[in-house]
Amino acid sequence: MNYHILITSKAKKQIDRLPQKIKEKIGSAILEIASNPLIGKALKAQLKGLYSFRAGNYRIVYEIDNKKICIFILKVMHRREVYRD
Repeated sequence: MNYHILITSKAKKQIDRLPQKIKEKIGSAILEIASNPLIGKALKAQLKGLYSFRAGNYRIVYEIDNKKICIFILKVMHRREVYRD
């Protein structure tokens, strides 16, 4: 069962700024997440309840809502910056 994907406006802006090749890789990764949401790594500490999926040097941070069968894409950033806030 595929989950619905909802991309936040912040994540959409982050994706729009990426080079085309990276966007394609991110798109493929999002499709993988939609088919198997638990494929990502469960995050800890302040980010508990969120998941991270690796797409090259970029990370997709997302939240799963099993009741609505939705995945919320929250961040798409380079691995060195994604966990800083």
